[in-house]
Amino acid sequence: MTRKNISTPLFNKTRNSILAFPAKRFGLLSLFLSLTLISSCGKAERGEPSSKGNSPPVISSATILPEKPTKESDLNIMVQSNDPDGDTIQYRYQWIKNEGEISGENRSTLGSGNFRKGDLIQVRVTPSDGKTEGGAFLSASVKIQNSTPILQEVSIEPKVPYASDPLKAAVKSSDKDGDFLYLTYRWEKNGVVMAEERGEVLERGQFKKGDVIRLEVTPEDRETIGNPKKSDPVTISNSPPIIVSSPPQSIKGSIYTYQVKANDPDDDPVTFKLKSAPQGMEVDKETGFIRWEIRNEHKGNQKIEIEVTDNEGAKSLQRYVLIVDFK
Repeated sequence: MTRKNISTPLFNKTRNSILAFPAKRFGLLSLFLSLTLISSCGKAERGEPSSKGNSPPVISSATILPEKPTKESDLNIMVQSNDPDGDTIQYRYQWIKNEGEISGENRSTLGSGNFRKGDLIQVRVTPSDGKTEGGAFLSASVKIQNSTPILQEVSIEPKVPYASDPLKAAVKSSDKDGDFLYLTYRWEKNGVVMAEERGEVLERGQFKKGDVIRLEVTPEDRETIGNPKKSDPVTISNSPPIIVSSPPQSIKGSIYTYQVKANDPDDDPVTFKLKSAPQGMEVDKETGFIRWEIRNEHKGNQKIEIEVTDNEGAKSLQRYVLIVDFK
């Protein structure tokens, strides 16, 4: 039997030309091999285009700051992105509140006043290199937190207190969310907390002349406790004595008498004096007993002014007019 050569087609230098290549025989079977040759025009790698075009920028993260904003916060967006071509990246923003776009809010900052406690805020950021826009990126949402209540002023009234005065807390406070505020009061006397006194008013009888009183107030809105604030201390002043009696307006016979009575809230000793009186009227400076022998020349209106003074010089006055007439 005559042996023959069998040829297999093979690509030549160009894609379309064919070579003849002798096949190797193995028994009765022939193996055909096909080889693909690369064109002499250039080399291409998988995943890359044969000619480079502009690549769009890509955002990897967008974070709203601060992370726990309140109604008074200005919100800012921090963006991390990359442009494969190294082009400068610009951004387009759209702020979103409770899943709805906020009209006109397309800057990098969302000012306070656009939201309130409980709102959920997001921002959609779209990058651009001036040639191509990248894909929009939606930030995670932040929740507008409760605002801490604030005390602007705490003071005690009256400004000059006496032992006979009830003391009252005067408080100026605010809550940016408009929540109702609950106030806790803590009174101090001479540096010691008065544990049983927790009200807005410190009643008289709980302090005396010379005591130093101070008040601390703490606000809360049932969600957040605010910072406590203390008043300036006040010192209980010396109280003037008080005349508690009323003068008699009628005269029996020719002798006029009047027992003046006075109380001193500090229990100081007091003395009495006639600052203005008709001729002949006298007062016992220790007891306050007034005696006056009336004569004909005393007919008419008589002005009387009584002064009572404690041992520290605090004074009170009582003025009245006594009408003298003879029938």
